[in-house]
Amino acid sequence: MKAVMYHYVREFDEKFPNFRFLDICNFSKQLDYFEKTFGIVSRSEWDEIIRNKRIGLAQGKAVLTFDDAMRCHFDYVLPELTKRGLWGIFYVPTAPYQGQRMLDVHRIHLLCGALDGTELHTAITSLVTEDMIPDSKRQEFRDSTYLNQKNHAGVSESKRLLNYFISYEYRESVISKLCSLFDININASDFYVSVDGLIELDRRGMVLGSHTRSHPVMSRLNVIEQTEQIKSSFEFLDGISSSSLKTYCHPYGGFHSFNSDTVEILNLEGVHYSFNVESREITDEDLQHFPQAMPRFDCNEFPFGKAS
Repeated sequence: MKAVMYHYVREFDEKFPNFRFLDICNFSKQLDYFEKTFGIVSRSEWDEIIRNKRIGLAQGKAVLTFDDAMRCHFDYVLPELTKRGLWGIFYVPTAPYQGQRMLDVHRIHLLCGALDGTELHTAITSLVTEDMIPDSKRQEFRDSTYLNQKNHAGVSESKRLLNYFISYEYRESVISKLCSLFDININASDFYVSVDGLIELDRRGMVLGSHTRSHPVMSRLNVIEQTEQIKSSFEFLDGISSSSLKTYCHPYGGFHSFNSDTVEILNLEGVHYSFNVESREITDEDLQHFPQAMPRFDCNEFPFGKAS
């Protein structure tokens, strides 16, 4: 069985000419391909697979996952899934609902979408000093991040600096300065699915899962900080989700992005399964022994999944 990961599914916006997204027309074509080639697992099949920890007759089918609870998921993805009688798992970072603010990770995406990558990287390096980058794991993050993304010059370097290298003590301030410099100003209410939208997703048979509170690289946080990220996100979702199975998705993904503390917290919180990013199929071994790090493919690894 293969889990497939999506982020932005939308149409072109001339305000962000360099924005990376999957066009809704290609999303529709990819669903046609999956339905014809693999089949897509039903919600009842999936729940049974998780409870029994066996794939069984669903071997080879696909399950669809969507990260970050962005408005485009409600405006574009939900109608397409509903039309086909399909469902998906939607992973929600909850800080935008608990504080009504844009997450730094998405402000970075908007900066990358609005600007030439080289221009952005030059601006970042003019603001970031060496004392803001204390992370001893710099080489590990350099060698293990954005390997499946084909970005314009300067984009991967900019995202590494802001997502992985810079200390969280300085990160928000630097991003705010960049957004002010380049006049990037998007309201959280316009960017994310509304609370009513999340309720509607749940009502239509979609699964809502935790994507932490504020989408940090969890391996950069201590146990207390990680626990707060996970517990507070589930506390918010508990008031919305009707699913009896708790699910979580590691922000950024990849084994560099979380650690054994993360897994222990997820187990203590009674989370039934979590998704990582790893390009291979889910096996019974994953379900039975590694349920907090199940593999997912990026949609760009399949036909019609290339970002525009």
